[in-house]
Amino acid sequence: MKMTSVLVILAVLALPQPASANTVPAQPEEADAAHRAATDLPDVTGADVLRARYAAATRDAIIAQWSITPSMPSGARCRVAIRQLPGGAVVSVQADEACQFDAAGRAGLERAVLRAQPLPYRGFEPVFDRALNIEFTAPR
Repeated sequence: MKMTSVLVILAVLALPQPASANTVPAQPEEADAAHRAATDLPDVTGADVLRARYAAATRDAIIAQWSITPSMPSGARCRVAIRQLPGGAVVSVQADEACQFDAAGRAGLERAVLRAQPLPYRGFEPVFDRALNIEFTAPR
């Protein structure tokens, strides 16, 4: 079964974005910098951008439902495996064995995934994946 790693996908969001046609740089040197950024981009496709948006929307939907437990150490990481149906209904969610959260933290994150359903789907059909692995980091 194909697995998607959200962390890898989100790296696309950090790529420099070319200036849009509607944006006019204030200074000539900004125009030069914008041109260099637009021509030095790695080979990124529209599907890569859509995949990054899908990953961010999914992560954000879960984070919006996540209540951080006071016992959770800041910076602790936990990866969850999510199985879902087309439409975003969650079939299962399970924290990885290497999760650094305590039992309450793991359970809280798993509940957040379930409360966030249906996970984002509409508009992301071309990049939808039934199996996701998403890593979360406790806030500092």
